[in-house]
Amino acid sequence: MATTNELIVAIDSARARGTDVRAIRKQKYDPNNFYMTQTDGKQLGPINCVGANDELNRKFGEAQSYLVGTKRRPVAAPARRTPTAV
Repeated sequence: MATTNELIVAIDSARARGTDVRAIRKQKYDPNNFYMTQTDGKQLGPINCVGANDELNRKFGEAQSYLVGTKRRPVAAPARRTPTAV
């Protein structure tokens, strides 16, 4: 049974707007709501997820793994120029 992961949908929509997600937070006293911090400092949320506690933990872990896999790699430093003899 495939269920949609609302957190991955939110990550993809943020990336489509041109902003990456930096972190995902799970609320201790409100387990169905999650918040995300974008790279520009703004917050996404609350993102309401449906499911039992073990299903929410699975979705959270899956979204964390997806987030690590989609982060952009740092731009490689330009090659150093060797000094030329004059």
